[in-house]
Amino acid sequence: MSRGVAAPIAILGGGCAGLAAGIRIATKGRQVVLFERDDHVGGLAGGVRIGGNTYEYGPHIFHTTDPDILADIKALVGPDLLPYERTIKIRFLGNYFGFPLSTRDVLVKLPIPTVIRAGSSFLWHFTKGFVARPAEENSETLLTRYYGRVLYELFFKSYITHVWGIPPAGFSPAFARERIPRLSLLSVVDKLWRAAAGRIGHRIHTEGHVEKVEGNLYTTRRGFSLIADRMADGFRSRGGEVRLNSWVTRIHREGNTVVALDVRSPRDTLRVACCGVLSTLPINDVARMMTPAFSPDVLGAANALRFRAVVFVGVLVRRLKVLPSSFVYFREHSFNRISDLSQFGFDIHPPGCTILVAEISCSTDDDYWRDEALAKRAVLEDLAREALVRSDEVVEAHVFRSAHAYPVYTLHYEKHRQTLLDAIEETTNMETAGRQGRFSYVNTHVAMKMGYEAADRLVAKLENEP
Repeated sequence: MSRGVAAPIAILGGGCAGLAAGIRIATKGRQVVLFERDDHVGGLAGGVRIGGNTYEYGPHIFHTTDPDILADIKALVGPDLLPYERTIKIRFLGNYFGFPLSTRDVLVKLPIPTVIRAGSSFLWHFTKGFVARPAEENSETLLTRYYGRVLYELFFKSYITHVWGIPPAGFSPAFARERIPRLSLLSVVDKLWRAAAGRIGHRIHTEGHVEKVEGNLYTTRRGFSLIADRMADGFRSRGGEVRLNSWVTRIHREGNTVVALDVRSPRDTLRVACCGVLSTLPINDVARMMTPAFSPDVLGAANALRFRAVVFVGVLVRRLKVLPSSFVYFREHSFNRISDLSQFGFDIHPPGCTILVAEISCSTDDDYWRDEALAKRAVLEDLAREALVRSDEVVEAHVFRSAHAYPVYTLHYEKHRQTLLDAIEETTNMETAGRQGRFSYVNTHVAMKMGYEAADRLVAKLENEP
């Protein structure tokens, strides 16, 4: 099979990365079609519409220091993009602690003997880090250096093990470095250093990005779902085509060139010719879709990488606000995090209500994943146990899921990830982007930047074809 002259570029996945890539490619005048498995765009940054309400896949806000991305989103969303101030708390030992963990909360809310031990441990491990480093770093050694052994074990060790299914010692140091903020006292030093280095308003770098909430924060009355919808509108207005309820099951190659896709829909499965592919699907799944198959080494790398699944339980509550902050982390319950969507400025119906979205981190073979009734019951019982919601305040509850919510940064995942990225790079007309596509635990604005960069690389590949 050979590619027809009129064959389009195919984008796999309609999340932030895929939509950003589609806009970029369509702006360059290329024919492009986006395939999205769900009946709506947005991916993990989107949400489920039920009864006129939006139930989000966790708490999402828009922020970036990258001027290009900020300008593009403001142009697409216009006055519906609203300034926002979020707050985060950790529920622990009967108290709410601010997040990132603040020095004041540690001093005021922990018992005095614990504070003394925590302070001594922090100073010891922080100082020790300048002198000696372990032979092999992992997230436990890094978090111990960030917080000291006492605070690490109090706030992080059991929580991370509960959420991810493995202890921090089994994580690459990249997990702690990229995703867990340092003690607030040290984060102030970091901010001063960045300001002195002229990094305020800088363009972001997508590889090895260390997430910091910088720049102004924005939301909409429908959360990030509205931003995703406006991105899709912008894509269509530039000539792009969005095919919802369509998912790719096979990627056909001739040599190192992709020539066609098998695309399934509720009606049928079609063979679709393409001149290039930009994928935002999980990179290990994409490797296993290839026909002819990639080499055994590449397939071995695909099998070595895994994602953590999340079951979301959305609860419509007959009260204006429930949580003391935008979202709260918990460690003793079925859920590990809850968002209060009224705190995000959502329009919620009927009036006088809010929506809580509880997140249960799990595997796809866990009971919570398989049994919706169990997930609902566990969340509602834990909300009552925490004295957050009474049963007579619950209007309705809904369950939705994501099998590929978070890439799991196990020790040495980097080499497996690089093997897959190299295989994609060697494919003459293919690129990959986004959280799943590059197996990179990034937020929405970084995923957008990844989409832009992958689009530019793919178009350059196609223009350099003989």
